[in-house]
Formats: sequence, structure tokens, C-alpha cells
Amino acid sequence: MTSIRRKPLKVVTDSEDDQSDSRQRRDLHLTSKRVSIIQEEKEEKKKHVYQGYSHTLPIHTITKASVLSKEAPPENYSGFLRLGMLVLGASNIRLVIENWMKYGLLIGIPHSYIPYRDYGLFFFAWLCVPLSLTISLVVEYGMGKLAIHAKDAKPDFLKKLSILERVVSLTHVSHLIFLLTFPSYIAYTQIYHPMVGSGLLVICLITFLKLTSFALVNNELRDAFVSGKTEDFYTPDVAYPNNVNVKNLLYFFFAPTLCYQPSYPRSPKFRKTFFMKRVGELITCLVMMYVLTEQYAKPTLANSIKALEEKNFVTIVERVLKLSTTAVVIWLLMFYALFHAFLNALSEVLRFGDRTFYLAWWNSGNLATYWRLWNRPVYLFFKRHVYIPAVQRGVPPAACQLIVFFVSAVLHEVLVGIPTHSITGFAFFGMLGQIPLIAITHPLEKWRGKGTALGNTIFWIVFCVVGQPTIALLYYYQWTATHKIVTAA
Repeated sequence: MTSIRRKPLKVVTDSEDDQSDSRQRRDLHLTSKRVSIIQEEKEEKKKHVYQGYSHTLPIHTITKASVLSKEAPPENYSGFLRLGMLVLGASNIRLVIENWMKYGLLIGIPHSYIPYRDYGLFFFAWLCVPLSLTISLVVEYGMGKLAIHAKDAKPDFLKKLSILERVVSLTHVSHLIFLLTFPSYIAYTQIYHPMVGSGLLVICLITFLKLTSFALVNNELRDAFVSGKTEDFYTPDVAYPNNVNVKNLLYFFFAPTLCYQPSYPRSPKFRKTFFMKRVGELITCLVMMYVLTEQYAKPTLANSIKALEEKNFVTIVERVLKLSTTAVVIWLLMFYALFHAFLNALSEVLRFGDRTFYLAWWNSGNLATYWRLWNRPVYLFFKRHVYIPAVQRGVPPAACQLIVFFVSAVLHEVLVGIPTHSITGFAFFGMLGQIPLIAITHPLEKWRGKGTALGNTIFWIVFCVVGQPTIALLYYYQWTATHKIVTAA
């Protein structure tokens, strides 16, 4: 059998021909006469290509892999994506109909069931925030004035200033501890509704982290100023101690960051259209979250109480899987509403320039990558004020990571356990339990490559499909059991 010597001809299929013709129509602005001329030229070209050949025309001329094979070139799977979205939409429509037939309309006036007493207690405990802001500003402003005198002062004055620094540190520690403990006590013992308690603790915790950064940064800036070291990062109008003023502190308090610095990159102007879009997205996400919580999540949680009391594990697994769909959607809406819509809208008002509030966490191949990417303000705070200082003091990096996870686990327990009046440690151990999972998925990512599909699948299953709905179910059960006991008493 002799090999084919003639150069193989490109066989133009109908689909390729149609595609190229549609591209020509789309990309070129031609008259109808010119289009007809092009079509005639193409027909003549086809006749010339196929002339002299019949059934012996070679079809299989090169080696090719199947389109779905790993060896095949990248392909567009948008059709499968549309099919998946249609199937998901159809399944959700069925769930909507089933929910309507079973429960009817459960949505009422938002938060009409919150006692008015909770709002008063919220405001009373919130007064710790302006109190801590005032103390921090007054203390740092006074130390800034003393630093000016200490720059050219005698050694005796510098010794007194070092003693005063310890008093200042003790003052900061005292009012910051009060900022967390007093609202926590009010939320745990007095405030009934978990949403009110959670909102109060989130505000106080954000203020706690911000003022901690404010104190630590100004302490270092003051040491550099007194010792005569120059800082090239900031212009003279915001360099220490000119940065310690009401305007600077209030801008930092409202800015979407937890890391203090005397000045930030600013956007050139306020964009009204951009701001209105983000506000519209925020409102839409909040409405959808409220509807999903009231109409779908709460009935599922309420129907799980009996199974938890009877320890019916099969029913519990079914409840967790049913809740996972709603929980994931609510969580994604919360992420978009907070980290994209709200923080971008706030940044636009303040003209805050650095808006990397999150990175592509949804492609994470392990849990450690996820925690570095999904909440950048918190990650950068712990990296700047906990991890790096600990490493500089000789603590091993692995121990530093363990410290960061431990502190994060405590804060998660505070934010979840105190408002639900059930400090059970579920959130705390849920956070610490991710350390062995990181130890498992990190080598897996090294073996399979960065952003491995297997590691990403493990992340979604552990964190979203199983973890979040299980924690929500346990805390709802504890909150319900607690208030049943109170009612009975």
C-alpha cells in the first residue's frame, strides 16, 4: 500500500463554513451586493477544491484526540453551562412550588418579631464604640504632643516618656477589652434576638480591630519620630504627629479596611452611576437573603428539631443536605452584598482607592488559600499585626499560623455563640478542625497543581455543603432549647 504523496487538502465542513460566513457577516459592515459576491466566490472555491476527487478523498489525515479528552485543546463548554443552569433552575422552581404547597407564604414585615427592648439595648451597648474612639484619640493626641517635646529633650524626659508609654498601653488594653466584654455581656444576657446581638458584636469587633491597629501603628510612628528616623511613605501633612486628629481617625473608622495608615490611595472622583448600581445590588441581595431565610431556611431548621432530639441520624443528614442548598445561596448573596456591593459603595463615597476586598477564592485548591483570599481586610490585619510581628520575634511560621487560627476561632465563637446564647464551641472547633484539612489538601495541591479540581471539590464539600449548614443547625437547636427552658422556668 503506497502512502499519499499529494499534500492533504483541508476539508471544510458545513459547520465551519457556516461559522466563518457568520463571522464575516458579524465582523464586516458590507452591502448586500458585496455579500452575494463573497458567497459566489466561496462556491467557486469549493468546486475547485473538490474537483477531481470522489470517494477516495482522504478524511483522516492527522492524529486527533476526542474533544472531551484531557489531551484535546481547550474547548468552549458554554452549552453544558447553560444546560446545568437550566436543570438547576428547573429543580429550584420545583422546590419553590413544593414549599408554597406545604407552607404557603411565610414572609412578613422584616424583623417585626424583634422586641423593641432589643433596639434600646443595642443602642446602649453601642455607646462603647464612640467612647473607645474618644479615648484612643485623646490618648494618642496627648502622646503626639509629648513626642514633639521629647524629640530634643533630655534623657530624663525620655525615661519618663517610656514609663508613660506603658500607662498608655494599659489604657488601650483596658478600654478595648471593655469594648468587647460589655456588649458581649449585654448580647448574651439581655438581647433576645440573635440578629440584633450579631449586629452589635460585629460593629464592636470591627471597632476593636481598627483601634488596635490605630494604637500599634501610632506607637511605631512615635518611636521613629522621637528617634529621628524619617518615613518616606507619607507626606508631611499626614506624617506623625499631624495624622492624629478627628478627621483622620473618623475617615479610618468608616474606611473599608482594618489596617490603619495615615493616608490611603484615593480614587480621582465620585462616580454616581457606579454608586447607585452598588446600592441597587445591595438592596436586591438583602431582599433575596431575607426571602430565602424566612421562606426556606427557617422551616427546614424548625423541622430538624425533632430529629436532633431523637438523634435520628438519617433524618439529620437529610435535613443538612436540604439546608445546604439554601445556606450556600444565602452565603453567596451575603458575600456579594458585603464584600462587593456594600464595600464598593462605601469606597466610592470615601473615594477609597484600594478595593481588593477579596480575590478569586472560589478557585481555591485548599482551605488555607481560601482564608487568604475571601476576606482580605481580616487576613491583612492578622498578617500585619499578628503573624509578621510573631515571626520577627523568632516564633516559627507554623506556630504563628496556629496562633492566627486560634484567635480567629475564638472570634468566630464570640460572633456566633454569644448572640445565640449558646457558647458550645461548635464554631471554635469548626475553625480549628480546618487545620488538619489544610494539612491534607495542601500536599494534594502540590501533587495535582495549583487550583486542583480535586482540592477545590473537597473545599466546597467540607466548607459549604456540610460545614455551614451543620453549624447553623446546631446553633439553631441550642438557641431553641435554651429559650424553651427559659419559657418553662
